[in-house]
Amino acid sequence: MQKKYIFLDIDGTLVGKDGDVPLSARKAIREARQNGHKVFIATGRSRCQIPEYLVAVGLDGIVASAGAYVELDGKMIWHRPMTERMNMELLSYLNDKQMEIMVETNDKLLVNAGGRKTSYAYIRECKENHIPYNKAFYDLIEPLEGIENPAKLAINKILYVNSPYDNAMIRQDLAERYTVVECSLELTGNSGEISEKGMHKGKGIGMVIEYLGADMEDTIAIGDGENDMEMLQAAYVGIAMGNANPQLKKIADYVTTDVQEDGLKNAFVQYHLI
Repeated sequence: MQKKYIFLDIDGTLVGKDGDVPLSARKAIREARQNGHKVFIATGRSRCQIPEYLVAVGLDGIVASAGAYVELDGKMIWHRPMTERMNMELLSYLNDKQMEIMVETNDKLLVNAGGRKTSYAYIRECKENHIPYNKAFYDLIEPLEGIENPAKLAINKILYVNSPYDNAMIRQDLAERYTVVECSLELTGNSGEISEKGMHKGKGIGMVIEYLGADMEDTIAIGDGENDMEMLQAAYVGIAMGNANPQLKKIADYVTTDVQEDGLKNAFVQYHLI
């Protein structure tokens, strides 16, 4: 069979709500690679938010920060952070609206005071009620106030959480220069992700295929969220998880089962990868 290049979202695709990779998914990835296929993560998470236990599943590369960062065999081959001017514009807009924000770079997750207060309250609630939460993500939090000039950071993406404004309003305000999507992580309240317009997972996939001298006709993308739309459209085959956003299912070539119901394995079987 012709070698395929398979791109997997993390949250809701590769891992379930418990944050772990189902055994059937681990086995499917291993068998697909043994069959000569290449398997990559394509995530909205920044590089520092991808724990080593996920990398250890067996990967040929990583598309992170919704396309702004690409790594192959442990080597960064592409990185496009937002410009200082864009950072200033976004931070000013979000500060004026007194938004709770998280600033993502390749190696840091910087959170303002309001965002930290909400985050810590959420962690406390989870612990008190024995509710699983993404501890690795929240352990990365550092104060944004400690950065003298945050606009000069190599910012890939800015998240807002617990917002009093809906995503449609924010999307309309920023539509000219930025992309606004629902947050791919389960964060408190109304939340979203802001990145440079035209920067998405599909862009990162294109960079991988160009670098490897491969063909987009050999790509398969699997996801579940709003930030997977461009990825499924860019890939030759787009697969939505059974637990996917309804809009994503509408554009998918195939809908597999839920992440906890062997969704990844069933997709691999459907397309004869294993």
